[in-house]
Amino acid sequence: MVRIFALIFFAAFFWACSESHSGSAGATSETTNGIAFAVVDASRKPVPHARLTLYAKGSLAVLESAETDTAGIAEFALRADTIVNEVFVEGIAGEDSSLMAWMPLDTAHTEIPLYASVSLTVRTGAAEVDFAELFDALALDSTPYMAFRSGGEYTFAHVPAGVFNVAAGDSLIATVELDAGAFVDTLFHVLGVTREFVFEDFDDGDNLNNIAKDLPNSGWYHIPVGNAKFIVPDTLTDFVGALEDDKKTGGKFLSLKFDISDTGFVMVGTHLGLDTGYYDLSRLTAVRMNVRGDCNFYVTLEHYKEVEKNVYSRILWKGNAGENWHEVVFRPGEETIRDDSYQVHFGDIATEIGFFSVYIKSGSYLQIDDIVFEGIDSIQ
Repeated sequence: MVRIFALIFFAAFFWACSESHSGSAGATSETTNGIAFAVVDASRKPVPHARLTLYAKGSLAVLESAETDTAGIAEFALRADTIVNEVFVEGIAGEDSSLMAWMPLDTAHTEIPLYASVSLTVRTGAAEVDFAELFDALALDSTPYMAFRSGGEYTFAHVPAGVFNVAAGDSLIATVELDAGAFVDTLFHVLGVTREFVFEDFDDGDNLNNIAKDLPNSGWYHIPVGNAKFIVPDTLTDFVGALEDDKKTGGKFLSLKFDISDTGFVMVGTHLGLDTGYYDLSRLTAVRMNVRGDCNFYVTLEHYKEVEKNVYSRILWKGNAGENWHEVVFRPGEETIRDDSYQVHFGDIATEIGFFSVYIKSGSYLQIDDIVFEGIDSIQ
């Protein structure tokens, strides 16, 4: 998971400067010729062939490197009494940096624990026309870890767990807490650059998506297929009956309950406009939504023209829901392609989208909230 403690945003990524905050204590014991560290994993088992590097805090200059032996011990020529407080130690194990650590060096301890590394992706929700307003790279402040911009986002493939400041140049964006082993995919709002359209938050309590606030819309529908059936909503016309109050936010969310047979499925969907209408979503950079449930599901953007009766070419992504609310993010380029099922590349139909749909083939319930289109701020 990621917890964002502070966000400061100004136009074009110009933020106020901040000092760094990083993880927890390190470990050493003094030897005749220097200092030695015992490197262990989360279960305190020795980690052989781990790579340790000492960095000067201010300049991040490498002071010394070492590798653990078969017993997980690494030795440095530096003596404990020559080391000041301005030193960080980095630990990395595994060819894909699967175990990592980054922490201030503490010569009073005897172990350096390595934990599962984290993948961090930072989205900006910027459209292509705004990419020039973004920095070329982001960094975890006062560390050697950087991510270069790809489109409107930045991906740190492998970084240690811990608390870090994310910075653009010399300016602070946010402070994040990264849990060991997490795959974090999060949006940082950038004033004047981030574009997003809240397609549906269900807070108005009706069966119309938010496009209907400005343009005609025929709203949401729900359909069981095969032997599957809906329990909530309990009729095919009462979509509003599946909206529940969110006690934390005061809004509402969609809460579906269903009985799936071996060969059946259920779906909910909505026309973006009227039956023959379509919209250009070619600038879309991501679809995100909050979900909770016990099922896998499929999200689709579908072309407005039938290829067969009630069958449309579609952009399809797969998601999953667990017992706790979490955000899922679907990106153009990560869709599933199957010619025999009319599952196509995003660019094939993105300029003529007629439907948004969710298909469910397993489980017993799915709750949905805050469906957002990133990269666009209006529907055309």
